[in-house]
Amino acid sequence: MKIPCAERLAFITSGLAFLQPALTSIQFNTLTMVATALVLGCNFSLTEINRMWLGEKCISTLSYFFSDAKFSTKEMVHLYALHALKVYKPTGGYYCVDDTMKHHTNFCKWIHGVFVLFDHALKTNLKAVCIVFLYYNDGDAIKFPIDFRIYYQDTKKMLWQKGKKSECKTKYDLALEMLKQALENGFPKGIVLADSWFGTGPFTEGLKSLGFSYVIEIKASFKVRMSSSEPKLTATGKIAKKQYVCTFLPDVFKVIIPFSKCGFAANESKAEKVLYHAKVITAQLNSISGKHRIVQSIDPVKSTTKYLLTNELTWEATKIISAYSNRWVIEEFFRNAKQLTDMEGATIRSEQGVTLSLCLVSWIDFILYFENHKQRTADKLSKESLTIPSIVRRAQYRNLEAFMDRVQKDANLLKKWLGLERNNLDKERKKSNILINLEDCNAICT
Repeated sequence: MKIPCAERLAFITSGLAFLQPALTSIQFNTLTMVATALVLGCNFSLTEINRMWLGEKCISTLSYFFSDAKFSTKEMVHLYALHALKVYKPTGGYYCVDDTMKHHTNFCKWIHGVFVLFDHALKTNLKAVCIVFLYYNDGDAIKFPIDFRIYYQDTKKMLWQKGKKSECKTKYDLALEMLKQALENGFPKGIVLADSWFGTGPFTEGLKSLGFSYVIEIKASFKVRMSSSEPKLTATGKIAKKQYVCTFLPDVFKVIIPFSKCGFAANESKAEKVLYHAKVITAQLNSISGKHRIVQSIDPVKSTTKYLLTNELTWEATKIISAYSNRWVIEEFFRNAKQLTDMEGATIRSEQGVTLSLCLVSWIDFILYFENHKQRTADKLSKESLTIPSIVRRAQYRNLEAFMDRVQKDANLLKKWLGLERNNLDKERKKSNILINLEDCNAICT
């Protein structure tokens, strides 16, 4: 049982004010109501949002707002990008690219964007919406999602399409599309970080054409072009054009003896801590054009190995690993989106509803981090930043104080809350059907 919403959170209302040119006053009030409920711990369920506001907005009104209200999500996304640029004025920084799955139950065939997809984390096929996100961070306290795209599978049609043909693009094409749009909106060029699922030739070529540097994880199955120890000849005895042999990455690094230890220096309370053993080479992969710096990073505790690829040919291993570590912020965003704002709980079916719910999750993340950034830099004093759950708990505490004030002023408020909760106490089980013999048959059973 959650404490009802006493009022719209002030930092939510001010944080979403950039959307006012695209919304009517009623639409903006509804949006801030939903955002406030999500921040205060409500699941992304229209029924629960209705209960959190003690029935102030009925469920059908909330459903109409998400699916049928007249506004442009594209315009809202554009306003958000301009607002983020105005607030932070980023220079350089890191652009994290990754995809996540918004899982659904077996009864979700009408939800826009749902496909049967293979989840590599769960090692099984399931029904989900796959979303590719572009996330920015400056390596310190400035963090926010820039954009997202829903991935459409090309092999199967789902009922939600209703005869419409959705354009299918690969995930790396969607990422390049978002990066190009970010540049057009005024974001600066920076360093793109991505995991091994984006470590492909077309993606790196696209990044080069846009002028981005990158640090991308690649798979151990990639091969390196190594100079041949002896001249290679064609079948006719002539000198071959390709005077190299292809060697798997692990075999290349196996013969390299020197390595560097990367980790944290010792201080007054802690001893030196080694995190990685790193080796680095400058070479050309067989499947990705151009010369690159390639790092083999071994975790001596977990005995795991990663290979990192960058087009910054002057960087040392420690700098490459340090840059790649900034990719973790997008994983934190996915965790907060699913745990704090219940991204997977939204079961709105329409394309507008699905898009708006994903936008709302992104905007809330932006607002929470900005609230944290403001508190950290208040009075120009350097402070340690709080975790996002801490910011949420502070908001919940302020809401509790405001609700207690309202209870003291309005004696009927507590009765109203208790009445709503009483109506939702009991849920009856469905009546069980009795199994009977319908017919005796002599035919062959098929």
